[in-house]
Amino acid sequence: MAKAKAPKEGKNSKSHIKARLEFLHRAAEYLQSVSKSPDQAEVATTGDSTVVDNGAHEPFTPQDASYDTGQLISTSKNQHTSKKTLSNLSRVSISHMRGVSLKTQTRLPVPVKRSHCKRCDTLQLPGVNCTREVTNASRGRKKPWADVLVVHCLVCGTEKRFPQTDRKSTKLKQRKTQASASATGSGSGSGSG
Repeated sequence: MAKAKAPKEGKNSKSHIKARLEFLHRAAEYLQSVSKSPDQAEVATTGDSTVVDNGAHEPFTPQDASYDTGQLISTSKNQHTSKKTLSNLSRVSISHMRGVSLKTQTRLPVPVKRSHCKRCDTLQLPGVNCTREVTNASRGRKKPWADVLVVHCLVCGTEKRFPQTDRKSTKLKQRKTQASASATGSGSGSGSG
């Protein structure tokens, strides 16, 4: 007697896992954006008030500040550690996302897979913690199919390389039928003139 085949899984059988992966990725994006936004706040001094440009314009007057320098230093240290903690939480959620996808044997989408460093689990934001450049090692850049996107992580120094070629998405049979259709279409158009 033949062994009975196991029933195939339905199309949405792993929807709860995909939802969890999506949640972890969005959480990592949010935590990374929160941890980087105060660093990039622009400070402009105008007369007796200082305006911090981070989305909300709140004037900071010197009368509101405490002149105890020890207190100001401790506040800045706490802010620095909280930014670092948020960045680390982002890395933890990326690590959990990768672990869940490995244990459940579900594939991550290509853009999600390429959005973080495989070595240090940092969410890569161009210009903030990674650099991206397209290189072509061919002589004189004559071969357009040799373009490679190089992503360099500034946290751990890892380089990832992705070929930038257009894949042939259509099958050979379909390409031949399209070519013959375009050849017959151009032939009938020139005969009427």
